[in-house]
Amino acid sequence: MSNLDQIKENIRTFQEEKPLSEEEMKGLLTMAEEMVRKIVLPCTACHYCVSHCPRGLDIPTLLAFYNEHCFTNGGFIAPMALSSYPKEKLPSACVGCRSCEAVCPQQIKISEAMSDFSKKLNM
Repeated sequence: MSNLDQIKENIRTFQEEKPLSEEEMKGLLTMAEEMVRKIVLPCTACHYCVSHCPRGLDIPTLLAFYNEHCFTNGGFIAPMALSSYPKEKLPSACVGCRSCEAVCPQQIKISEAMSDFSKKLNM
């Protein structure tokens, strides 16, 4: 929401407790399926990787930004958020040691994702 009218509209939407129609439910599920298909990495933010990263990167947050960036086809949220990060905490700071990957229950190729994200961001 970015203005008072949008806030009021959202309040009106949720004032009445009414189930979605069949058409609305179908639209919602279609949108959710599309979102799930576009999520690149299935990180559950367990944080096992973080304690194994010699650079101290917040890997789950970086992967969430990576997924968002891929989902939006290069939107502005990830670059904007990461512009406030110090250089040593950006995806480009990953040294590719794969220590994080050894403990990832999802078996995510984190070092490859960090490299790809760095290229996408040009940071």
